[in-house]
Amino acid sequence: MAVFSWNDSYSVKVAKCDQQHMRLFDIINQLADAMRMGKGQDVVNQVVTDLLDYTNTHFQEEEALLQKANYPQLEAHQEMHRIFVKKVQSLQSQAQMGKRVNAAQLLSLIRDWLVNHIQKADKRYSAHLNAAGIL
Repeated sequence: MAVFSWNDSYSVKVAKCDQQHMRLFDIINQLADAMRMGKGQDVVNQVVTDLLDYTNTHFQEEEALLQKANYPQLEAHQEMHRIFVKKVQSLQSQAQMGKRVNAAQLLSLIRDWLVNHIQKADKRYSAHLNAAGIL
């Protein structure tokens, strides 16, 4: 059962980005479902790996669209992406060193990204990309 559900409040009105953002919902729900069953720690490493794969692909493609549309806030947006990737890479390093990654903290990190990045920062580029013909 999905704890986090996609709805129009997350849409950035760019189909490719919306589809990729929906993948993030799959990742967070995988973790939330496992935590609900008391098995969050069992999936943390896989979730971190999936999250890094997601960010590498999505951020590159999103930034390419922003560049194509000459988005004036591109550099600031890229910096937000870099900060998030560093946080996830830090968690991956922890796990690789045999240190426990807290499932609740990971869930909070992803949820914060959904709310504060997608619903705020990403929404700011919607009109600009749409005006450039990117739908």
